[in-house]
Amino acid sequence: MRENVEKSNLEDRLTKRPIYRAKRILIVGCGETGVRVTNKLSDSGNIIKIMDLDSDVFGKLPQKKIETMRIIPIIGDGTLERDLRRAAAQGSDILIAATGSTTVNLMSCQIALHMFQIPKVICLSNYDYIRDVFESLGVEVIVRNQANVDAMFDYAMM
Repeated sequence: MRENVEKSNLEDRLTKRPIYRAKRILIVGCGETGVRVTNKLSDSGNIIKIMDLDSDVFGKLPQKKIETMRIIPIIGDGTLERDLRRAAAQGSDILIAATGSTTVNLMSCQIALHMFQIPKVICLSNYDYIRDVFESLGVEVIVRNQANVDAMFDYAMM
């Protein structure tokens, strides 16, 4: 009888725990914001691919996480289908566009959402007035003057 109760308690604890799978996140833009978001998301156990046109900016990333493949730097343009395919965007759970250009970020998000069907896309924007239009299209917009790494982290992990 006691064994049955202990077995039942163990089964209850195991079935009530949420199953957590590391998210596969593609970040476009390895500037200050991109690096900070990459580090925070990687620290929480996610697999991060970060894309930028300039290979020199990858020096800002923690070398140990690159060596252990928790962060994977990719040289490429987030607005080009072939570069996004090379980054295996189709297998990503989230795309965060965090370049310095609102138009590049919006284009990356639209490609990710419609061509690669990435379930969650987050766009960093310099302008508040575009928020309603793009959110109606399924793109979550964070305005740069309101943006901080914690807000982007929260959006990504919701």
